[in-house]
Amino acid sequence: MAQPTTDQSLKDQIFADKVRRARETPIEQKILEGPRLFDMNAEIIKGAIRSQFPGYSDEQVKREYFRRLEIARVIDDAGFFHDVGLIDE
Repeated sequence: MAQPTTDQSLKDQIFADKVRRARETPIEQKILEGPRLFDMNAEIIKGAIRSQFPGYSDEQVKREYFRRLEIARVIDDAGFFHDVGLIDE
């Protein structure tokens, strides 16, 4: 890999490497990543709930997590937000 000369070129090189790796990843592996990423995100959200409400029991954290998931589903079903594609900065 060539040595980037600026912060932007380093960012561009990192992005290009990520794109190349993603394109080389077999579809089977990409499909298997979905549940793993969902579980990882769930743990991050639960950790945030524990930080916000340190006195919550595991059951209370679980209820709050599912409450937030339901809010996200309602918002998604209502169609408030639409994918506008990639936006150039």
